[in-house]
Amino acid sequence: MPKASIVIPCYNAERFVEESVASAQAQVVRDIEIICVDDGSNDKTLAILKQLAAKDERIRVLEQPNGGEGPARDAGLCAATGDWLYFLDADDIMGPNLLEEAIACGEREQADVVVFRTTMLDDQTGEQYACEWSFKHDWLEGTTFCPREHPEHVFNSFQNWVHNKLFRGSFVREHNLHMQHVHRTADLLFTCRALAEAERIALLDMPLYLYRVNNAQSAMATSDLYPLDFFKAFAALRAALEESGAWTLYHDSFVNWTIEGIAVNLRYARSYETYRAIADHLEREGFEQLDIVDFPREKSDMPNYYDQIRPLVEGEAQQTLFRIAEAFRAEQATAQTSLSAAHVKLDELTGKLEEAQEQAHDAIAERDERIAELEAELEEQRHAFACATSSTSFRIGRAATFVPRTVVGLLRRRS
Repeated sequence: MPKASIVIPCYNAERFVEESVASAQAQVVRDIEIICVDDGSNDKTLAILKQLAAKDERIRVLEQPNGGEGPARDAGLCAATGDWLYFLDADDIMGPNLLEEAIACGEREQADVVVFRTTMLDDQTGEQYACEWSFKHDWLEGTTFCPREHPEHVFNSFQNWVHNKLFRGSFVREHNLHMQHVHRTADLLFTCRALAEAERIALLDMPLYLYRVNNAQSAMATSDLYPLDFFKAFAALRAALEESGAWTLYHDSFVNWTIEGIAVNLRYARSYETYRAIADHLEREGFEQLDIVDFPREKSDMPNYYDQIRPLVEGEAQQTLFRIAEAFRAEQATAQTSLSAAHVKLDELTGKLEEAQEQAHDAIAERDERIAELEAELEEQRHAFACATSSTSFRIGRAATFVPRTVVGLLRRRS
């Protein structure tokens, strides 16, 4: 049994998959299996995976008809045999010490789930920046906790991503955790069940993963194809919580996380038809099913999202659009202010740099001038010395002292 299993669902990922798999192969922990699931790709993804597997016996390639990230991840999960389970997206990159650090933390803290930080990687610019919202723990003293002792923070503190979490294999198998078979948000049910049912969750305040964003081929970028998958995920999570008897315990965290999920999906709808499909379903039955209708604002941990969707809860779809646009305008104004401040700071630093360069230039010129003066003075001294040693008086002086110096030398030899 390997120390860890890395599951990689792959669909038309020829541009990224080799780098992604290479990051798994480069793990400091060598005792691993890498399970690549080709989800019916119609580009060169499968051929690349087979070439990689032929060179590394730790890689296994599974093939299935296209069904989405949920079935692909689940197929890899079912085939995994490792002590620890990790899920890597085919366009992302693992830090080389991800498994080493996360496994050590999980074993040290006897945790079922280890959560760590994510760094964003912009696919268009190559810029990397911290993803602060992937990891919130200001409500916790220490780095390890039991979720039932902090039920109001469990779902809305660490995202429902699998890529910033490591799962103990025996825990996943004991609780029969599986990925939901949908195209988008397929990790929500698995991750949130794991967070709710774990005995101990350990937090590792280290960035160990590069999450590619601004990628036109990502699941979020193609969200219009499956606009209600996120709702299916939340509905399935509620059903699972009710079945396990944990619905009341985690109710507030669930509703807060659901409100945020709705707001995000509405604001990133790429067409009015997608927005309308989500809004209509929520108005018809969704809000009731997710228990949002009577949820009070004072319990909201993200009031801005609550305010954005509240008109829709009350049947005002058009006003919700306005609220979303209003929020975008506010964010744009904030971003513009930050950008302007950055420009001002850049100008200030540029001015200081130019001033420092000018001062350095003056100092160098002054130094060179002083060196030239000293070299000229030295040359004068050399010339004066040369003149002195060639003078008649110098030669006479040497001759006058020749005999005494010779006598002294003889006396020393005799003694």
